[in-house]
Amino acid sequence: MELSVFVDESGDFGEYDYHAPYYIISLVFHNQSNDIQFDLSHFNDELAYLNLSNHCVHAGPIIRSEKEYKGMSLDERRKISCI
Repeated sequence: MELSVFVDESGDFGEYDYHAPYYIISLVFHNQSNDIQFDLSHFNDELAYLNLSNHCVHAGPIIRSEKEYKGMSLDERRKISCI
């Protein structure tokens, strides 16, 4: 078995800032012998439902309400991170 592990972190250990109140760590473990195409298709479908077709998700800008997430509410940004 070949296992791939993807790790991403976002946030700041510094003083509380209302623009970025969270610090998160994401881990993805993938057994390379398992096909995840269905899961990726579902993920992309959910992003399209949120008007984010062909979108690459980066947690930092979502949490800090930056760039393309600037006009989104916290609830809308949470939906992206909970897909």
